[in-house]
Amino acid sequence: MTKLLLSLLFLPILGQAQVSPNVSKRYPAHIVYKIDDVISKVNLSEDKQIKMAQKFMKTDSIVNAGLAVGAPAESLKAYYNSIDKTFLKNILSVEEMEQYNYEMDKDNRFLAALILAPHLKLQPEQINKIRQLNDSVSTTPQKSTKETIQFYNRKLSKILNKQQYVDVVKSTYKDQSIADARTDWQGILKLKINTPGKEQEEFKQLVDFHFAKNGFLDKKAELYEKKKQDFLSLKATMMEPPLLIRSKILSDQKHANNKYASLIQFEKELNLSQKQIDTLLVKYLTFEKIIIENKENDLKGNFTTPKPLPSEFENIAKIVTSEQMNKWLNLKNKNEAIKKANQSWAALESEGLTKNADQQKLMPELANYHLKLLIALEKNKNWKTSETRFLVRDVEQKKPEILVQLDALSRSKAKSENAKNALAW
Repeated sequence: MTKLLLSLLFLPILGQAQVSPNVSKRYPAHIVYKIDDVISKVNLSEDKQIKMAQKFMKTDSIVNAGLAVGAPAESLKAYYNSIDKTFLKNILSVEEMEQYNYEMDKDNRFLAALILAPHLKLQPEQINKIRQLNDSVSTTPQKSTKETIQFYNRKLSKILNKQQYVDVVKSTYKDQSIADARTDWQGILKLKINTPGKEQEEFKQLVDFHFAKNGFLDKKAELYEKKKQDFLSLKATMMEPPLLIRSKILSDQKHANNKYASLIQFEKELNLSQKQIDTLLVKYLTFEKIIIENKENDLKGNFTTPKPLPSEFENIAKIVTSEQMNKWLNLKNKNEAIKKANQSWAALESEGLTKNADQQKLMPELANYHLKLLIALEKNKNWKTSETRFLVRDVEQKKPEILVQLDALSRSKAKSENAKNALAW
């Protein structure tokens, strides 16, 4: 795909085509404008531009003659309505005509294959078959875009080999893929996470990804129902370059919610090295690929034992220092600890235990307790050692006195309620 991608990016560079200075000087502005419109779609030599200008001049003569004899202007509009195949006949080559028509209808995958024929290394027999099919399209009843594209796909898949077919589908998403890559690149530059001196290489990785993704999903063909399409979109994210994944995590765009992503989210606070970040991104992809593989087997109805997921904590412990690990656990649990502290305060307040309490002093104490407990519980959940079990018990034994009172009150109420229920029974 690399050679084809370069061809797609630079062939044809239509926006740079210009009307010949000789043509601009010799012909009226409205004719120069029409020629400019054509060469914005297909590059033409000065000789062919002059032939077009002469044909436009002939059209002007016919229209002027009609107006001179009193023909209604409305009846003469057809001469200027469009530049069609008939008008361009005998001026453009077959290949130029195909290029022009493709620029007029970029959903036409027969034309997409024909203009890429040299780069796809199509055989004459393949080209002839595709041209015959393309000629037949204009004589068949018009169908919906979805039906038409599916028709292109069916026919091309029988004429082209697998790689040629895939490359044609990818090529039809050229504009979208480049636009998507540019958007992603701007986000990466904003975060300042690009590698100085490797900008071209990294941007090309984005372009490669979007060509592959858009060709793989081929959303224009509308081949799948929503559930399958959503799964394929998820699967396509596994083709994302690590740099793009990192950018999405740091800018809080849609990404997998695993612990590797959580660490990268705090890469600055943790002072992670580039090597640590790269390793975490590799682990991120490996982890998510297993999840997607298991999900795909499930969707296919394969009753195979799901592939086990590697321990995130064990892998992370091999990548970061113990100091970075502890700091990360503090950062990732901080907001949840504050939330639980607020819940504790509300419970204390409802029981009348906050009358003599200083909220400004108590809230940090509650948040600190919940943070330590969350970290201890998470460590014990993932490591399950005697040390982590003792850590949980140690934190619980140092529970703030006011929460101990709340627990006692809750137990007392529960005991009374149970007694009432027993008597009622």
